[in-house]
Amino acid sequence: MTVGHRHLSRRNLLGLGGGALGASLLAGCTPTGGTPNTNPLGIDFSAAMEPAGELEIRDVTIGFVPITCSSPIINAAAMGIFEQYGLNVTLQRYTGWGELWIAYVAGELDATQMLIPMPLGIHHNFAAGQRDSRLPYITNVNGQAITLGTQHMNRVREAEDFRGLTIAVPFDYSGHNLLLRDYLALGGLDPDYDVGIQVMRPSDMVASLNVGDIDGFLAPDPFNQRAVALGAGYLHMLSKDLWDGHPCCSFTVADEFATAYPNTYTTLLRAIGDSAMWTDKAENRADAAETMAGRAFLSQDPAVIAAVLTGEFEDGTGATQSVEDRIGFRPYPHESYAIWALTQLQRWDLAPTAGYDTAADYQSAVRQVLDPDAATPILEALGADTTPRKTETIIGRTFDPANPLPWTEKQVNL
Repeated sequence: MTVGHRHLSRRNLLGLGGGALGASLLAGCTPTGGTPNTNPLGIDFSAAMEPAGELEIRDVTIGFVPITCSSPIINAAAMGIFEQYGLNVTLQRYTGWGELWIAYVAGELDATQMLIPMPLGIHHNFAAGQRDSRLPYITNVNGQAITLGTQHMNRVREAEDFRGLTIAVPFDYSGHNLLLRDYLALGGLDPDYDVGIQVMRPSDMVASLNVGDIDGFLAPDPFNQRAVALGAGYLHMLSKDLWDGHPCCSFTVADEFATAYPNTYTTLLRAIGDSAMWTDKAENRADAAETMAGRAFLSQDPAVIAAVLTGEFEDGTGATQSVEDRIGFRPYPHESYAIWALTQLQRWDLAPTAGYDTAADYQSAVRQVLDPDAATPILEALGADTTPRKTETIIGRTFDPANPLPWTEKQVNL
Protein backbone atom coordinates (compact mmCIF):
# COMPACT_ATOMS: atom_id res chain seq x y z
CA MET A 1 0.00 0.00 0.00
CA THR A 2 3.00 2.30 0.33
CA VAL A 3 3.67 4.33 -2.78
CA GLY A 4 6.97 4.74 -4.56
CA HIS A 5 9.03 1.96 -3.02
CA ARG A 6 10.50 0.49 -6.17
CA HIS A 7 11.72 3.31 -8.43
CA LEU A 8 11.76 6.87 -7.13
CA SER A 9 11.79 9.30 -10.04
CA ARG A 10 12.33 13.06 -9.86
CA ARG A 11 8.55 13.50 -10.06
CA ASN A 12 7.97 10.98 -7.28
CA LEU A 13 10.55 12.66 -5.07
CA LEU A 14 8.74 15.96 -5.42
CA GLY A 15 5.52 14.25 -4.43
CA LEU A 16 7.01 12.40 -1.46
CA GLY A 17 7.15 15.22 1.05
CA GLY A 18 8.33 17.79 -1.46
CA GLY A 19 6.45 21.00 -0.89
CA ALA A 20 8.18 23.36 -3.33
CA LEU A 21 5.81 26.15 -2.39
CA GLY A 22 6.84 25.78 1.24
CA ALA A 23 10.53 26.49 0.76
CA SER A 24 11.86 29.87 1.76
CA LEU A 25 15.34 31.29 1.54
CA LEU A 26 16.62 32.53 4.87
CA ALA A 27 19.68 34.72 5.23
CA GLY A 28 21.87 33.34 7.97
CA CYS A 29 24.66 34.67 10.13
CA THR A 30 25.83 37.43 7.85
CA PRO A 31 28.62 39.56 9.35
CA THR A 32 26.66 42.72 8.62
CA GLY A 33 23.03 42.06 9.45
CA GLY A 34 22.90 38.62 11.02
CA THR A 35 20.15 36.03 10.91
CA PRO A 36 16.55 37.11 11.55
CA ASN A 37 16.03 36.97 15.32
CA THR A 38 19.71 36.21 15.91
CA ASN A 39 20.22 35.33 19.57
CA PRO A 40 16.85 36.77 20.70
CA LEU A 41 17.54 35.91 24.36
CA GLY A 42 20.97 37.49 24.32
CA ILE A 43 22.60 34.22 25.43
CA ASP A 44 26.26 34.64 26.31
CA PHE A 45 27.89 32.05 24.05
CA SER A 46 31.61 31.96 23.32
CA ALA A 47 33.01 29.63 20.69
CA ALA A 48 34.95 26.76 22.24
CA MET A 49 37.32 26.44 19.29
CA GLU A 50 38.98 28.61 16.67
CA PRO A 51 38.43 28.54 12.91
CA ALA A 52 40.62 25.91 11.24
CA GLY A 53 43.19 28.20 9.69
CA GLU A 54 42.49 30.58 6.84
CA LEU A 55 39.05 29.91 5.41
CA GLU A 56 39.02 29.25 1.67
CA ILE A 57 35.46 30.62 1.47
CA ARG A 58 33.11 32.03 4.08
CA ASP A 59 29.77 31.76 2.29
CA VAL A 60 28.03 28.41 2.83
CA THR A 61 24.46 27.39 1.95
CA ILE A 62 22.88 24.78 4.21
CA GLY A 63 19.47 23.14 3.86
CA PHE A 64 17.19 22.12 6.72
CA VAL A 65 13.67 21.00 7.51
CA PRO A 66 12.07 22.82 10.49
CA ILE A 67 12.01 20.01 13.06
CA THR A 68 13.79 19.63 16.40
CA CYS A 69 16.26 17.21 14.78
CA SER A 70 17.86 20.26 13.13
CA SER A 71 18.54 21.94 16.49
CA PRO A 72 22.37 21.99 16.22
CA ILE A 73 22.17 23.65 12.80
CA ILE A 74 19.44 26.09 13.76
CA ASN A 75 21.06 27.09 17.04
CA ALA A 76 24.37 27.66 15.29
CA ALA A 77 22.54 30.17 13.11
CA ALA A 78 20.10 31.58 15.65
CA MET A 79 22.77 32.25 18.29
CA GLY A 80 25.38 33.65 15.93
CA ILE A 81 27.72 30.66 16.39
CA PHE A 82 28.49 30.40 12.68
CA GLU A 83 29.44 34.05 12.72
CA GLN A 84 31.81 33.50 15.67
CA TYR A 85 33.61 30.92 13.55
CA GLY A 86 33.96 33.36 10.66
CA LEU A 87 31.28 31.76 8.51
CA ASN A 88 28.54 33.47 6.54
CA VAL A 89 25.87 30.77 6.44
CA THR A 90 22.63 30.97 4.50
CA LEU A 91 19.96 28.55 5.70
CA GLN A 92 17.46 27.33 3.15
CA ARG A 93 14.30 25.85 4.62
CA TYR A 94 12.31 23.04 3.02
CA THR A 95 9.01 21.63 4.19
CA GLY A 96 9.61 18.19 2.68
CA TRP A 97 12.49 15.80 2.14
CA GLY A 98 11.86 15.14 -1.55
CA GLU A 99 12.40 18.79 -2.40
CA LEU A 100 15.52 18.96 -0.25
CA TRP A 101 16.89 15.80 -1.91
CA ILE A 102 16.47 17.32 -5.37
CA ALA A 103 17.98 20.67 -4.38
CA TYR A 104 21.01 18.92 -2.92
CA VAL A 105 21.71 16.62 -5.88
CA ALA A 106 21.23 19.63 -8.19
CA GLY A 107 24.09 21.39 -6.40
CA GLU A 108 21.97 24.13 -4.84
CA LEU A 109 23.23 23.30 -1.34
CA ASP A 110 26.77 22.91 -0.04
CA ALA A 111 25.60 20.94 2.98
CA THR A 112 22.32 19.97 4.55
CA GLN A 113 20.42 18.23 7.28
CA MET A 114 19.31 14.82 6.00
CA LEU A 115 17.53 11.78 7.33
CA ILE A 116 20.26 9.22 7.91
CA PRO A 117 19.37 6.89 4.99
CA MET A 118 19.35 9.78 2.49
CA PRO A 119 23.11 10.36 2.04
CA LEU A 120 23.57 6.60 1.58
CA GLY A 121 20.90 6.63 -1.12
CA ILE A 122 22.31 9.71 -2.84
CA HIS A 123 25.98 8.76 -2.70
CA HIS A 124 25.32 5.24 -3.99
CA ASN A 125 22.66 6.37 -6.48
CA PHE A 126 19.86 4.18 -5.10
CA ALA A 127 17.12 6.49 -6.39
CA ALA A 128 16.87 9.78 -8.29
CA GLY A 129 20.13 11.67 -8.54
CA GLN A 130 23.69 11.01 -7.38
CA ARG A 131 26.15 13.25 -5.58
CA ASP A 132 29.25 12.15 -3.72
CA SER A 133 28.61 12.95 -0.07
CA ARG A 134 30.13 12.86 3.39
CA LEU A 135 28.28 12.27 6.63
CA PRO A 136 30.41 13.60 9.50
CA TYR A 137 27.66 14.09 12.10
CA ILE A 138 24.42 12.69 13.44
CA THR A 139 22.36 15.77 14.34
CA ASN A 140 20.18 13.96 16.88
CA VAL A 141 19.32 10.67 18.53
CA ASN A 142 15.81 9.66 19.61
CA GLY A 143 13.32 12.54 19.25
CA GLN A 144 10.50 10.83 17.33
CA ALA A 145 7.22 9.19 18.32
CA ILE A 146 4.27 7.21 17.05
CA THR A 147 1.30 9.53 17.48
CA LEU A 148 -2.23 8.20 16.99
CA GLY A 149 -5.61 9.86 16.75
CA THR A 150 -7.47 10.00 20.05
CA GLN A 151 -10.14 7.61 18.72
CA HIS A 152 -7.56 4.82 18.93
CA MET A 153 -6.77 5.32 22.61
CA ASN A 154 -7.19 2.05 24.54
CA ARG A 155 -7.79 0.18 21.28
CA VAL A 156 -4.32 0.13 19.71
CA ARG A 157 -1.89 -1.50 22.11
CA GLU A 158 0.45 -3.70 20.05
CA ALA A 159 1.80 -3.73 16.51
CA GLU A 160 -0.86 -6.18 15.32
CA ASP A 161 -3.52 -3.61 16.23
CA PHE A 162 -2.27 -1.38 13.37
CA ARG A 163 -3.91 -3.60 10.76
CA GLY A 164 -6.01 -1.47 8.42
CA LEU A 165 -4.69 1.86 9.72
CA THR A 166 -3.14 4.61 7.63
CA ILE A 167 0.12 5.81 9.16
CA ALA A 168 2.17 8.70 7.79
CA VAL A 169 5.97 8.86 7.65
CA PRO A 170 8.07 11.80 6.43
CA PHE A 171 9.94 10.04 3.59
CA ASP A 172 10.73 6.65 2.11
CA TYR A 173 14.43 7.08 2.86
CA SER A 174 13.85 7.76 6.55
CA GLY A 175 14.52 5.92 9.76
CA HIS A 176 10.84 6.53 10.53
CA ASN A 177 9.72 4.41 7.58
CA LEU A 178 12.31 1.72 8.24
CA LEU A 179 11.70 1.48 11.98
CA LEU A 180 7.91 1.51 11.57
CA ARG A 181 8.11 -1.32 9.05
CA ASP A 182 10.30 -3.37 11.37
CA TYR A 183 7.87 -2.80 14.24
CA LEU A 184 4.86 -3.82 12.14
CA ALA A 185 6.59 -6.89 10.70
CA LEU A 186 7.47 -8.09 14.20
CA GLY A 187 3.76 -7.85 14.98
CA GLY A 188 3.00 -10.27 12.16
CA LEU A 189 1.85 -7.61 9.66
CA ASP A 190 2.98 -7.02 6.09
CA PRO A 191 3.71 -3.28 5.99
CA ASP A 192 3.00 -3.13 2.25
CA TYR A 193 -0.46 -4.70 2.45
CA ASP A 194 -1.83 -4.69 5.99
CA VAL A 195 -1.08 -1.04 6.81
CA GLY A 196 -1.30 2.04 4.63
CA ILE A 197 2.07 3.78 4.98
CA GLN A 198 1.71 7.24 3.50
CA VAL A 199 4.57 9.66 2.88
CA MET A 200 3.69 13.16 4.02
CA ARG A 201 5.43 16.39 4.93
CA PRO A 202 5.82 16.60 8.71
CA SER A 203 4.14 20.00 8.72
CA ASP A 204 0.97 18.48 7.17
CA MET A 205 0.63 15.55 9.56
CA VAL A 206 -1.17 17.18 12.48
CA ALA A 207 -3.87 18.71 10.29
CA SER A 208 -4.34 15.41 8.44
CA LEU A 209 -4.64 13.59 11.75
CA ASN A 210 -7.12 16.14 13.06
CA VAL A 211 -9.50 15.73 10.11
CA GLY A 212 -9.18 11.95 10.00
CA ASP A 213 -7.25 11.59 6.74
CA ILE A 214 -4.69 9.48 8.59
CA ASP A 215 -4.87 7.41 11.77
CA GLY A 216 -1.44 8.41 13.01
CA PHE A 217 2.17 9.04 12.15
CA LEU A 218 5.71 8.14 13.08
CA ALA A 219 7.39 11.48 12.74
CA PRO A 220 9.84 13.97 14.20
CA ASP A 221 9.00 16.50 16.81
CA PRO A 222 7.70 19.05 17.46
CA PHE A 223 4.75 17.63 15.50
CA ASN A 224 4.01 14.78 17.91
CA GLN A 225 3.82 17.23 20.78
CA ARG A 226 1.86 19.71 18.68
CA ALA A 227 -0.78 17.02 18.04
CA VAL A 228 -1.10 16.57 21.79
CA ALA A 229 -1.30 20.33 22.39
CA LEU A 230 -4.13 20.64 19.87
CA GLY A 231 -6.00 17.61 21.19
CA ALA A 232 -5.65 15.84 17.85
CA GLY A 233 -3.70 12.84 19.09
CA TYR A 234 -1.77 11.09 21.82
CA LEU A 235 1.72 9.61 22.04
CA HIS A 236 1.36 5.86 21.51
CA MET A 237 5.08 5.43 22.12
CA LEU A 238 8.34 7.29 21.83
CA SER A 239 10.77 6.01 19.21
CA LYS A 240 13.35 5.49 21.97
CA ASP A 241 11.04 2.77 23.29
CA LEU A 242 11.75 0.87 20.06
CA TRP A 243 15.45 1.69 19.85
CA ASP A 244 17.03 3.80 22.56
CA GLY A 245 19.77 5.97 21.10
CA HIS A 246 18.68 5.52 17.49
CA PRO A 247 19.79 8.08 14.91
CA CYS A 248 17.33 10.23 13.03
CA CYS A 249 18.96 13.04 11.07
CA SER A 250 22.48 13.67 9.89
CA PHE A 251 24.56 16.59 8.74
CA THR A 252 25.69 15.83 5.20
CA VAL A 253 28.26 17.75 3.16
CA ALA A 254 28.96 17.52 -0.56
CA ASP A 255 32.26 15.77 -1.12
CA GLU A 256 33.43 18.33 -3.68
CA PHE A 257 32.84 21.11 -1.15
CA ALA A 258 34.77 19.35 1.62
CA THR A 259 37.61 18.53 -0.77
CA ALA A 260 37.91 21.99 -2.29
CA TYR A 261 37.57 23.88 1.01
CA PRO A 262 39.08 21.71 3.76
CA ASN A 263 39.53 24.54 6.28
CA THR A 264 35.99 25.76 5.75
CA TYR A 265 34.70 22.20 6.07
CA THR A 266 36.51 21.67 9.34
CA THR A 267 35.39 25.04 10.67
CA LEU A 268 31.79 24.26 9.75
CA LEU A 269 32.03 21.04 11.77
CA ARG A 270 33.54 22.91 14.69
CA ALA A 271 30.64 25.38 14.72
CA ILE A 272 27.91 22.73 14.49
CA GLY A 273 29.68 20.46 16.98
CA ASP A 274 29.94 23.37 19.41
CA SER A 275 26.24 24.09 18.92
CA ALA A 276 25.30 20.43 19.41
CA MET A 277 27.20 20.17 22.68
CA TRP A 278 25.54 23.34 23.99
CA THR A 279 22.09 22.16 22.92
CA ASP A 280 22.55 18.74 24.52
CA LYS A 281 23.08 20.18 28.00
CA ALA A 282 19.94 19.96 30.12
CA GLU A 283 20.40 23.47 31.51
CA ASN A 284 20.26 24.93 27.98
CA ARG A 285 17.21 23.10 26.65
CA ALA A 286 14.57 25.70 27.65
CA ASP A 287 16.64 28.52 26.16
CA ALA A 288 17.18 26.50 23.00
CA ALA A 289 13.42 26.06 22.62
CA GLU A 290 12.88 29.82 22.85
CA THR A 291 15.76 30.57 20.50
CA MET A 292 14.52 28.21 17.76
CA ALA A 293 10.82 29.04 17.99
CA GLY A 294 10.82 32.08 15.69
CA ARG A 295 9.34 32.16 12.21
CA ALA A 296 12.78 32.05 10.59
CA PHE A 297 13.45 28.66 12.14
CA LEU A 298 10.86 26.22 13.59
CA SER A 299 7.93 28.67 13.69
CA GLN A 300 6.31 26.86 16.62
CA ASP A 301 5.03 27.59 20.11
CA PRO A 302 8.11 27.68 22.39
CA ALA A 303 6.19 25.68 25.02
CA VAL A 304 5.68 22.82 22.55
CA ILE A 305 9.38 22.79 21.64
CA ALA A 306 10.39 23.01 25.31
CA ALA A 307 8.24 19.98 26.15
CA VAL A 308 10.24 17.98 23.62
CA LEU A 309 13.69 19.29 24.52
CA THR A 310 13.30 19.15 28.30
CA GLY A 311 11.47 15.81 28.31
CA GLU A 312 8.72 17.16 30.57
CA PHE A 313 5.53 16.72 28.60
CA GLU A 314 1.89 15.72 28.50
CA ASP A 315 1.32 12.62 26.38
CA GLY A 316 -2.30 13.19 25.37
CA THR A 317 -3.69 10.42 27.58
CA GLY A 318 -4.05 12.66 30.60
CA ALA A 319 -0.63 11.70 31.96
CA THR A 320 2.48 13.83 32.35
CA GLN A 321 5.77 12.21 31.43
CA SER A 322 9.35 12.95 32.43
CA VAL A 323 11.81 11.47 29.93
CA GLU A 324 15.20 13.12 30.14
CA ASP A 325 16.54 11.63 26.91
CA ARG A 326 13.44 12.06 24.77
CA ILE A 327 15.87 13.67 22.32
CA GLY A 328 19.64 13.96 22.44
CA PHE A 329 22.34 15.68 20.42
CA ARG A 330 25.35 13.36 20.29
CA PRO A 331 26.97 13.83 16.90
CA TYR A 332 29.42 10.93 16.48
CA PRO A 333 28.60 9.01 13.23
CA HIS A 334 28.48 5.41 14.41
CA GLU A 335 29.06 2.80 11.72
CA SER A 336 26.38 0.57 13.27
CA TYR A 337 23.76 3.22 12.46
CA ALA A 338 24.61 3.32 8.77
CA ILE A 339 24.93 -0.44 8.32
CA TRP A 340 21.51 -0.94 9.94
CA ALA A 341 20.02 1.68 7.61
CA LEU A 342 21.54 -0.01 4.56
CA THR A 343 20.15 -3.43 5.55
CA GLN A 344 16.68 -1.96 5.98
CA LEU A 345 16.77 -0.13 2.65
CA GLN A 346 17.53 -3.48 1.07
CA ARG A 347 14.90 -5.26 3.15
CA TRP A 348 12.17 -3.00 1.79
CA ASP A 349 13.43 -2.78 -1.82
CA LEU A 350 14.87 0.73 -1.56
CA ALA A 351 18.45 -0.38 -2.29
CA PRO A 352 19.99 -3.17 -4.37
CA THR A 353 21.26 -6.36 -2.76
CA ALA A 354 23.67 -7.39 -5.52
CA GLY A 355 27.28 -7.06 -4.42
CA TYR A 356 26.47 -7.18 -0.71
CA ASP A 357 27.55 -10.70 0.22
CA THR A 358 29.62 -10.15 3.36
CA ALA A 359 29.85 -7.81 6.32
CA ALA A 360 32.91 -6.28 4.66
CA ASP A 361 30.75 -5.21 1.70
CA TYR A 362 28.42 -3.29 4.02
CA GLN A 363 31.33 -1.80 5.90
CA SER A 364 32.92 -0.63 2.66
CA ALA A 365 29.70 0.95 1.43
CA VAL A 366 29.04 2.98 4.57
CA ARG A 367 32.65 4.00 5.00
CA GLN A 368 32.47 5.71 1.63
CA VAL A 369 29.95 8.08 3.21
CA LEU A 370 30.70 8.34 6.93
CA ASP A 371 33.49 10.75 7.89
CA PRO A 372 34.51 9.97 11.48
CA ASP A 373 38.06 11.06 10.71
CA ALA A 374 36.86 14.65 10.35
CA ALA A 375 34.44 14.45 13.26
CA THR A 376 36.49 12.67 15.93
CA PRO A 377 39.20 15.25 16.75
CA ILE A 378 36.60 18.02 16.92
CA LEU A 379 34.20 16.10 19.12
CA GLU A 380 36.96 14.92 21.41
CA ALA A 381 38.17 18.51 21.83
CA LEU A 382 34.59 19.48 22.72
CA GLY A 383 34.30 16.67 25.27
CA ALA A 384 31.91 14.43 23.33
CA ASP A 385 31.88 10.64 23.47
CA THR A 386 33.44 9.16 20.32
CA THR A 387 33.52 5.51 21.42
CA PRO A 388 32.09 3.43 18.54
CA ARG A 389 28.95 1.47 19.35
CA LYS A 390 29.59 -2.24 18.78
CA THR A 391 25.93 -3.39 18.68
CA GLU A 392 22.43 -1.92 18.83
CA THR A 393 19.34 -3.13 20.67
CA ILE A 394 16.38 -2.70 18.32
CA ILE A 395 12.92 -3.76 19.47
CA GLY A 396 14.44 -6.26 21.88
CA ARG A 397 16.90 -7.81 19.41
CA THR A 398 20.64 -7.33 19.05
CA PHE A 399 21.81 -5.85 15.77
CA ASP A 400 25.44 -6.73 15.15
CA PRO A 401 26.96 -4.77 12.24
CA ALA A 402 29.44 -7.63 11.83
CA ASN A 403 26.48 -9.88 10.91
CA PRO A 404 24.12 -7.70 8.83
CA LEU A 405 22.68 -10.17 6.31
CA PRO A 406 19.90 -11.64 8.52
CA TRP A 407 18.45 -8.13 8.81
CA THR A 408 17.80 -7.91 5.08
CA GLU A 409 15.11 -10.62 5.28
CA LYS A 410 11.47 -9.53 5.24
CA GLN A 411 11.01 -11.37 8.54
CA VAL A 412 14.04 -10.91 10.78
CA ASN A 413 14.19 -13.96 13.01
CA LEU A 414 16.93 -13.61 15.61
